[in-house]
Amino acid sequence: MAEAVKLWLRLKNETWVLDQNCCSLFSPFDCFGGAAIGLGIPLGSTLTLKLLPSYGSPANPVRGTYELSREDLQKLRQKVLFQLEIEVPKENPDQTNPMHLSTFVLTFAYTVVSIVKARGLERNRKVMIGFTADCRARLEPPLPANYFGNCVGAYTDVTEAEVLMEENGLAFVAQSFSKLIKGLGKGPYKGAKDSLERFLEMDPGTMEIFGVAGSPRFQVYESDFGWGRPKKVEITSIDRTNGSISMAESKDGSGGVEIGIVLKKNEMEIFDSLFINGLKDL
Repeated sequence: MAEAVKLWLRLKNETWVLDQNCCSLFSPFDCFGGAAIGLGIPLGSTLTLKLLPSYGSPANPVRGTYELSREDLQKLRQKVLFQLEIEVPKENPDQTNPMHLSTFVLTFAYTVVSIVKARGLERNRKVMIGFTADCRARLEPPLPANYFGNCVGAYTDVTEAEVLMEENGLAFVAQSFSKLIKGLGKGPYKGAKDSLERFLEMDPGTMEIFGVAGSPRFQVYESDFGWGRPKKVEITSIDRTNGSISMAESKDGSGGVEIGIVLKKNEMEIFDSLFINGLKDL
């Protein structure tokens, strides 16, 4: 273990050249036909494992935990479908396929819309919403059964804050995520190289980024390493961004979802009111 830690500390502070040896040992990619999976990165390219910069960590942050019940989620689903039926023309081809209104999608949409309103962003402020997905089972050709490593992709959409602040902001985010998720079926790394380059070139101060860590499907409250199941689960990575959230299944097993957020104190107070009162108005 000590040697593995030393190796990681060395790699994360250096750049290195992608070849067949490092590709099979350390890389987040596997190599097929002389290129890294999906991204089309040729062998010989210089890569790095340095951490990405922090995007807008709040000063003097406050952490909060909120919950949506199974009933709340059903009401949110009905509200989204109602709003889209009014706003989206029936001849729109995107509406010929069922919407992907999962617990994950509905929770993210409702929470992020509340955060944007609580923070009082300028209406023309650019906003990026997105998530990461496990791509191991979605690749062609498939990864070998004994593959051990990272294989995730980032999927994002960009709009302006005013779109999320409008009455149908909830439906917009839900529809955006639904399209991104359904798009995974076309190939999880389609256009990934260009998307990654644009993201790395982006100035952190030009855009608000709202992402999500965790998922209700991870069943973190079922974990037991020999001393019992956890009483409380926190995902600390959301501290590095001002607006990203975490998700886990409700620890009481009721079918709801637990949400973690980090905001400034005054923003958290506004968020609390918006989140709770919004559910009462469903």
